[in-house]
Amino acid sequence: MTRTATSGLVMAGSFVALLLIVAIAFIDLDRDGVTGAVIGAALGLVNLAVGYAVTRRTLRSGMKSAMATLAGGFIARLFVVAGLMVLFQRTGAADPAAFALTFLVFFFVYLAVEVLLVERSYDGTPGPMSGGAA
Repeated sequence: MTRTATSGLVMAGSFVALLLIVAIAFIDLDRDGVTGAVIGAALGLVNLAVGYAVTRRTLRSGMKSAMATLAGGFIARLFVVAGLMVLFQRTGAADPAAFALTFLVFFFVYLAVEVLLVERSYDGTPGPMSGGAA
């Protein structure tokens, strides 16, 4: 494993630990807090499962295609999370902070999975996976 991938995994793991501590400290276990946390966890698990499948598939098409897909997925997740936070804030259906904190835990787990998938697909030689000529 490269030094960059190791650093990325350490960073993602650190953020997961930090977010778990913050979530435990700040999420109230009332109805809105639990609802927000459950929705965040469910969306995070869906993101993890779909992201894993899509990332594996696009890595077979080449690194440029994979990076475009990963960037597009990041933008899509950003809009979904921001939209749901605004919706929860306006409707009061769930605690937006509980939702966001819980989703972010799963987001950084997914980020670590992405690092591992990209690391495994790239062996350092020019070719279809590195975006270079074969």
